[in-house]
Amino acid sequence: MYSNDMTWQNWTAALQQSANNVLADIQTGKQLADKFNAMTYGLTDPQILALGAFSSRTQADLTNLKYALGVFTDLYNAINNVAALPQFNRLGYLEPFV
Repeated sequence: MYSNDMTWQNWTAALQQSANNVLADIQTGKQLADKFNAMTYGLTDPQILALGAFSSRTQADLTNLKYALGVFTDLYNAINNVAALPQFNRLGYLEPFV
């Protein structure tokens, strides 16, 4: 797709597709984080791990899940100018799920 012969329309179409994908993924990830937070509000980690969907998982699995969901909240807040992104390795939080 990418070559020295790309037209302006090729560049802008590729940018539009990428931008739409990024925004949709961030919004979907934020919704997932919100649902998780609503479902687990006020519960301790052992109580969360006792829920049916999580009962076969470990504390490390739950920690990884929480951090990965937090990435989407951070990105959502950044693109909506709610908060600046603190500096840390978000890719590392997503890697267990990639």
